[in-house]
Amino acid sequence: AAQAQYRAPTLQQSGNLQAIFKSGKIVIGTSLSYPSKHVAKTVAVTGADWCWIDAEHVAWSPALLVECIQVIIHESAGKMVPVVRVPSKTSFDYMAWCLDAGAGGIIVPHLETVEEMKEVIAACRFPPIGHRSFPPFTFIPGVTDTTPEGESVFSLANKHVAVIPQIESRVGIQNLEAIMKMDEISAFMIGAGDLRMDMGLPLGLDGDEPEFAAAMAKATKVSKERDIPLLGAAIGPEMIRKRIDQGFRIVVVCIDLHTLAFGM
Repeated sequence: AAQAQYRAPTLQQSGNLQAIFKSGKIVIGTSLSYPSKHVAKTVAVTGADWCWIDAEHVAWSPALLVECIQVIIHESAGKMVPVVRVPSKTSFDYMAWCLDAGAGGIIVPHLETVEEMKEVIAACRFPPIGHRSFPPFTFIPGVTDTTPEGESVFSLANKHVAVIPQIESRVGIQNLEAIMKMDEISAFMIGAGDLRMDMGLPLGLDGDEPEFAAAMAKATKVSKERDIPLLGAAIGPEMIRKRIDQGFRIVVVCIDLHTLAFGM
């Protein structure tokens, strides 16, 4: 699990996910797709570095989503960093709510252009980098706004919070190099299922079709050239090994839904 140096000064602030991603190790993630505080409590003690909370394909209420973010932080004593995949690339309200609750990162689905990436970065970064708004109910003066000397809650959040575009279309793959030249991108994800459907290929998370294989090769090449970690989900030992061999440095190895289904 994430070591103590990656924790935020208080549990109301975002953990340093960017430092975890830059640590050089293979970063292991788990997931939360069940909108349940009880499941979140169990996920929080599994020992993974971070937890992917999916709000794109699960109909979370904002209040429960915020509660589960905080449950994961508190139940893990700040060792596990919650990361939320928001409903869409224009869900700026969800980005604000999740970050204000202490999420350490935002995954943005269906990101396709530099212009879209600029809008997301602006929403997730405090000034002078972006225009994220001051959260008065998170940073309580003298209580939850503790920071190291020389830092503010704003500068620290800008250093800690990870911004993660998810590329999952032909257009996104075409624009990948241009998108990844931008500052403030912490990692990126290939949405293999949607990408394959966009290419007219059979549904799945993997495949050896030439167009899909070329897209994956391009992603790993850009990841190495830009030194931006590539994130992906891998179900089962074989796919986990394959993804790591391909150059993926951040791997989601457990999905709560699958764990329940396959365990019954």
